[in-house]
Amino acid sequence: MSGNLSPSDLDLDPSSGSPQQLYRWFLASVLFGRPIQQSVAAETYRVLIKRDFTGPQKFGEIGREPLRRLLDQGGYVRLDYQMADTLHAVMRSIISDHGSVHRLVATAENEAELTRRLTALKGIGPVTARIFTDQIPAALYGSAREDARD
Repeated sequence: MSGNLSPSDLDLDPSSGSPQQLYRWFLASVLFGRPIQQSVAAETYRVLIKRDFTGPQKFGEIGREPLRRLLDQGGYVRLDYQMADTLHAVMRSIISDHGSVHRLVATAENEAELTRRLTALKGIGPVTARIFTDQIPAALYGSAREDARD
């Protein structure tokens, strides 16, 4: 992979609005938001997806050390303990505060609000928020209100 990562490099399409695609792009964004080689972050993402980390709840089912070992398998060794703690905290907050990544996006009025929500999560800074939000089309913001009208 050369240049900056895009969702298509991971066979993702977060613009579809699919809850699964949004979650997976969020997970990848969290990994890519750290100062680490993109190829390492991409491989770590693949390891986690292959090990069935297909929703935020899975992070609540695994301890720090087993998660750290999975991160190491992807080559994410330099910040493995910090990333394990971040993933646990972020995914716990997603579930308790928003229910899902899809709901986090769909209930945000706009990109600025989504960015504020993201950076309020422990371990998510402006770089990670930008990586994630740059791939979210404006049509997805506020879509939860439209779902409620149906």
